[in-house]
Amino acid sequence: MHTKIIIPGEITFVFGILLISFAIPLMVNAEFGISTISSLPFVLSRIWNQISFGIWNPLFQVGLLILLLAITKRFKSGYLISIVLSVFFGMSIDLFTQTLSGLPSEFWERILYFVFSFGIMCVGISLMVGSKIPLMVIDTFLNDLTLFYHVTYRRIKTIFDIICVTLSVALSFLCLGHLEGVGIGTIIMACITGFGVQAVNTVLSRVIIIRPWSRRLEEMVQ
Repeated sequence: MHTKIIIPGEITFVFGILLISFAIPLMVNAEFGISTISSLPFVLSRIWNQISFGIWNPLFQVGLLILLLAITKRFKSGYLISIVLSVFFGMSIDLFTQTLSGLPSEFWERILYFVFSFGIMCVGISLMVGSKIPLMVIDTFLNDLTLFYHVTYRRIKTIFDIICVTLSVALSFLCLGHLEGVGIGTIIMACITGFGVQAVNTVLSRVIIIRPWSRRLEEMVQ
């Protein structure tokens, strides 16, 4: 029997954020569409390009937090950490966007970008969720609405995804005159990301145990 490695949740969370923030600009370069959650900030960054894609992410998430507070009328201390993490996430996206600019754009290369970025995103999500510390605002928004309305996470996530994609498509055509950020890749990810994350969880659970250093951070999620 192999001894599992214990890794602090704080480390896996930060590493997960970095992986996801790397995967998103790579998906943008693939030009097959990005994830449903990122599609709306991406379209907004194309419409009002004075603000970068990375900065639109925390702005979008703060908007979700305000909506969450209006619905649940309950504030958790973990929300403050979630906002800080969302800002870090947005800054990381901008950094990797600059780093990955100028990549070759042949069709077969774009396919590789998409496949590679999808794999990286699944690993990043697995590490971030498995960290058991306050998540970013989007994750908190979905989790807390699930508890508030006493429905399944899948239902809330499905409704949220549909709203994001619908708004992204509508704003793209109304403000840009063409479709941005949503494509076949968006549909593929909506269908199989859950399976991909589950597969990564299965593999990682065999070799590592994720445990936060700070019990206080874990309690702030509750």
